[in-house]
Amino acid sequence: GGGGSAVWELLFQASAPPLGFSTFTVSRLSRGDPRPHPARTPVLSQPQDIQNEHLRVLFDPLTGHLKEIQNLDKSISLPVFQNFYWYNASVGNDESPQASGAYIFRPNSSEPIPVSSSKRVSTHLVKVGGGDGVPGAGGVPRVLSPQPCLLQNALVQEVHQNFSSWCSQVVRLHAGQPYVELEWTVGPIPVADGWGKEIISRFETTLQTDSRFYTDSNGRQILERRRDYRPTWNLSQTEPVAGNYYPVNSRIFIKDKKFQLTVLTDRSQGGSSIFDGSLELMVHRRLLYDDNRGVGEPLVELGADRQGLVVRGRHLLLLDTVESAADQHRLLAQELFMAPYVVLAP
Repeated sequence: GGGGSAVWELLFQASAPPLGFSTFTVSRLSRGDPRPHPARTPVLSQPQDIQNEHLRVLFDPLTGHLKEIQNLDKSISLPVFQNFYWYNASVGNDESPQASGAYIFRPNSSEPIPVSSSKRVSTHLVKVGGGDGVPGAGGVPRVLSPQPCLLQNALVQEVHQNFSSWCSQVVRLHAGQPYVELEWTVGPIPVADGWGKEIISRFETTLQTDSRFYTDSNGRQILERRRDYRPTWNLSQTEPVAGNYYPVNSRIFIKDKKFQLTVLTDRSQGGSSIFDGSLELMVHRRLLYDDNRGVGEPLVELGADRQGLVVRGRHLLLLDTVESAADQHRLLAQELFMAPYVVLAP
């Protein structure tokens, strides 16, 4: 479920030795603690950009959507539009009785529907860093309303986006890091309208990709994919969306002769490039019909609160030249795969 009463998040820089561990203790201050709380005054502001040493990320001041990414080290920029959409799951039709289900992805249309019913998404900016008495620590207010607020310090800059009551995202720039982090939270997916929904995050760019995109093979080698094409037989494409989806274990990217946009995942997902200059990743699904492939039930898990599952994950964006892109995405993919475990104890 999506219920929770926490209104703050604690951020601090941490490190651990190789094949070792580090221990940190968090204590709640008593009400009588004499140290004053830091003064943070909400500032109403529409974010237009965030920037660190390596990247600048621009947002459309009218719609609140991601608009452009600039690599400051290479002096390159790329228009990038990102949004969430949902495919209407097929329940079977005259061409085939096959429904979309746990094993089968089969939308009933090639055109996904935007999650947000408005062209404008609610956004606000949060800049966070060193907190009182703890080097490199700070508190971040969770987004509980569309009211924007500005907190100024140095660890991370965040733009919070609300696409709907069940879909939101935090766009982050960490100090010293050459990637843009998108942390999305999706669910519970509404199905009271009787439509199963398969949610995607789509990126649209001006890259001339010639029907090609690239995915990893089990986190190792990179494979070229061509839309509506198979290398060993003549393909007659009957599923223009599902027939072009491939497993993405760690990363997917598109490129032209100069630039490359790479998206790294924190879990295995389905991904594709349905039209030139775009790429998309499926982040969540909730379906109302069984696909008759052995499960014997629809993919409609309700979760602890019986309202439906809420999923949270991260996508990391890298913009680089084609010649240099692998130097970053291969190392970063390994860092994601072998990230330290966080263990909490009272």
